[in-house]
Order: sequence, then structure tokens, then C-alpha cells
Amino acid sequence: MSVTSNKGGVGKTTVAANLAVYLRAQHERLPILILGLDEQNTLDRMFALERATYPHTIGTALRTGDLAAAVRMGQYGIHYVPSSPDVVEFKRELDDPFHLQRILLATNWPGLVIIDTKADVESLTRNAIVASDLTLVLVTDHASLIEAQKVFDVLNKWQLPRERAQILLSMVDRRIKYRGGESQDILTFLVSEIRSLGYPLFESFLSRSAKVESLLTNPERRAFSILHGAPNSLVSRQMRHLAQDVMATLAPARTGPRRLRTEESEAS
Repeated sequence: MSVTSNKGGVGKTTVAANLAVYLRAQHERLPILILGLDEQNTLDRMFALERATYPHTIGTALRTGDLAAAVRMGQYGIHYVPSSPDVVEFKRELDDPFHLQRILLATNWPGLVIIDTKADVESLTRNAIVASDLTLVLVTDHASLIEAQKVFDVLNKWQLPRERAQILLSMVDRRIKYRGGESQDILTFLVSEIRSLGYPLFESFLSRSAKVESLLTNPERRAFSILHGAPNSLVSRQMRHLAQDVMATLAPARTGPRRLRTEESEAS
């Protein structure tokens, strides 16, 4: 599963990291691996058990094709891949849309892989979308909704089902109200716009929360999960429902083995 948006500031990393935690809490026997395709270290700050420099990172994994060597056990029983600043350089070199899919298939991870992408729809993000059974496209405002079309364009290019991507409304501030018309608040407005465009949409949504944002910026210099840092909050309840919806959506994709999709196989 990938979490993506062509617009920054919509909560991609927060959603990806916390979904990993909630899914693990709900399915204790499900091995979960999370990796990030940008140079930020938020995933390290949430999942690393100790501060250290590792020889194998997401950068080395992408270059060598060996993801297994970079996987480490982290907090909350989540496996993760250490971040790397040189992943951006690799993105400029990558022109194969199936590179990440080959690596994931070769790794043969026995559970769920969650991929946090950079705020773009460039080569690495396209790799993540093509490799995923489900892509969460985060939308928080009208600008991010316009950008969502680029994700569906990737699916269309490779003749993948439109339902492989679904819109998730994230960081919704319901204090934003409108004076007239049927759309009285931003949630109602965005839902109406998404339905008019025909995009698949999760019923679950995530509210904006100052408490949740504080879990990523604090004197401890760590990133804390919503489940452990704000367990009784509205967003915690919303994350719990979202995790259930995600597993229900992924269930059909888990009934059989993945097959490598290539341009050649599409042509045949």
C-alpha cells in the first residue's frame, strides 16, 4: 500500500506511520514493513529503537535491489527501512516504473508493506503506485484534490484498475464554514467535489488536530504514534476506523500471489 499526494502538507507520513501502528495493533500476527521514498527521517524518529547509522538504508536497497538487508525491527513491533538523503539522487536516475515492484517481489515480505512517498508524482512515486494493491491519495483542500488526478493518470497509463487508488480526506478542518449553498462546511464541499469527479473515496476521514501535530514536534525529538500519544482523541478513533477500512479494501488483493506487471506482459 502506498500513501501519496502531489501536494505537500497533507499528512502523508503521519497517515502512513500511524496506519502501520494501528494495523499492527488490530492484527498482531500481521508482519508490517514501512519504508519512505524521500530523504526525511520522520519514520526513523518514530520507529528506530536506537540512534545509529546503518550501512543499509532505503537508498542502498533501491540501488542494489536488496531490501531484505535494510529491514530492521522497530518500535511497536513495526519493521522499517532506515531513511537516506541520497534517495533523491537515485530518483533522478530511475526510469524503470517496475523497479520497486521487482524489489518487493524478490523480498517476498510475508505481510503488509506500507510505502510513504515524496510530495510528487515522479519516478519513485510512480514506482510505488504501480507496485501497490492500494494507493491512498490524500486530499485536504481543493488544490490537493486537483493534483489527485495525476495519480489516476498513472494507473490509466499502465492499465491498472481505477479502484487501486482511493481518496482519503486528511487534516480536515471542519471549523471552515461557508455561508450559502448545500456545502455548508469543507468536508461536505470536498465530498461533493470528489463524487462529482467519480473518484473512489474512503468513508473514513481524518480531522486536523493540534494534539496530533505536536506528536511530531517535541523536546524529545521523537515522533510519537497517535495510538500511544493521543489514544482518546477523535483522530485516534478515526485512525482505528480507517485501519479497518484499509484491511477490508486490501482483503481481495491478498487472496492470491502478486504477478510482476511489465510493459511486455501488458502488450501480450
